[in-house]
Amino acid sequence: MNLYQGIFMLFLVIFISLSMYQAKQNRGLNDFYTMGGNAGIWLICGTYTATLVSALGMVGLTGSAYANGPVAGILVWGTFLAFPITGLFMGPQLRRLGQVTIGDFLEARYESKFMRVMTTVITIVGMGCFFVSQLVGSALIVEGVLGIPYNYVVLLTVLVFVIIAWSGGSRSVTITDTVMFAMICLLLGFIFSGDIMRIIGIDGFKALASTKPGFYTATSGGKIAWGAVLGWQILWCFGNASNPANLTRCYLAKDGRSVTCAMMAALALIIPVVWMTHVAAAGIQAVNPDIQNPSTTLIWAAMNVVSPFVGALAISGLFAAVLSTASTQILTLSLCISRDIYERFYCKVDSVESEKKVLLMTRMAILFFGVYGIFAAWGNPTIIVQIGNFGSSVFACTFFPVLICGLRWKWATREGAIASFVVGFLVDGVLSVIPLFMGQGLAWSGYLPFSLHPVVWGFVASFAAMFIVSAHTSVTPTMKALVDKCMTVTAEENVGTPIAKVKQYAYGMLAAAVLFYSAALWFATQLG
Repeated sequence: MNLYQGIFMLFLVIFISLSMYQAKQNRGLNDFYTMGGNAGIWLICGTYTATLVSALGMVGLTGSAYANGPVAGILVWGTFLAFPITGLFMGPQLRRLGQVTIGDFLEARYESKFMRVMTTVITIVGMGCFFVSQLVGSALIVEGVLGIPYNYVVLLTVLVFVIIAWSGGSRSVTITDTVMFAMICLLLGFIFSGDIMRIIGIDGFKALASTKPGFYTATSGGKIAWGAVLGWQILWCFGNASNPANLTRCYLAKDGRSVTCAMMAALALIIPVVWMTHVAAAGIQAVNPDIQNPSTTLIWAAMNVVSPFVGALAISGLFAAVLSTASTQILTLSLCISRDIYERFYCKVDSVESEKKVLLMTRMAILFFGVYGIFAAWGNPTIIVQIGNFGSSVFACTFFPVLICGLRWKWATREGAIASFVVGFLVDGVLSVIPLFMGQGLAWSGYLPFSLHPVVWGFVASFAAMFIVSAHTSVTPTMKALVDKCMTVTAEENVGTPIAKVKQYAYGMLAAAVLFYSAALWFATQLG
């Protein structure tokens, strides 16, 4: 066993051991679902950001940075806007209402069991796409380290995901997520990426820019249409703001202040980590311009550019990025089956025995989605970006409109919500699939007017359906009362602390983000 394999296996043992230990701390079904609602700022920050930093960002998009330049990452900068949306406008309100899943809220808000069922279906479709992308990314990493054929690695990684989610539910996932995010920031974002940038040096980056004109422009020399750029901002902003695996992290919090401050802290941490990693990946072009599979760029660099010790730490950080996301996703998928379907329609929890039945169903669902992931990811190591994007676009076109209207607009009706769900899903889905019959990739937008990404059309259509149908139907007094409960509460009550302090914290973090963006763009202009 070499150094890479040894350190990788050490961290793997630590993650599994930590999960098993947390399983012993589990105090019942509520603890398995939401950690008892006792998570503080840094646990929420850790689990939310670790869930967000995925195979797409650290494997798929680092490959795009290597191939097209680091500023191509501007496509997902809309992700950063999801943090204040969740922290200020959605998370604290949902937490205050005391539900466990998105389906809980939508059924209560729109007084519709059908909405809960639709929520489950769409979560499985969208989250299923995300989950497969994590499997592909993690398998690529492990394959590069251990030299085991890709398909066998899929089996190994699914086993790890299942163990973490099965053992302690939200408690083990939240704790391990936070540890993993610390690893991502320290090992991958700063130590490894910083070392890559030091080795290449400013002269190396300048030489790369001189031999590849347009490599450091935001659209890679005009290769990315503005309509696609706009679509990706909508996709990653509103898709992540309403992604069940991300948004339900807020249900773990002990108060609204923890949600809001955690989102601001996460925003401040994630920007330099993502940007430094993408710049480092792009710089590998100066060392090796002939990597056949760009998604393996960081793995190649870890094993060939930096010292073996730093490389081993980086690979562990990479695996942590995908492992933390996948474990949350498989748990979220399982809760859709156990909480939103089985518990709601077949087994009401009113005794210790019924609680055990629901917990068993949750764990059986974890196994089911583990098997699903194996079949879906088998033999498909090149689909990370496409399938991950589609999952996010599904949530942007379905969940976000009905969630934000449900929380903020008391005239949103049951019929309007159903229409919004169906129209948004169909428009985005059909427009995304059509390119496959043209010999293009999933959700290719070149055939649409102005090259507007399918998510733009689905997003607008979903809101239009909500407003038009709601205008011709009526809400019940109970629906209005629930929205009033969200809207009439003071900001201090919502976040549990004087709002001026939270605003100062938020403005400070956003100012830091703007300064970092400015520095990044200045860096790009110096190389052009």
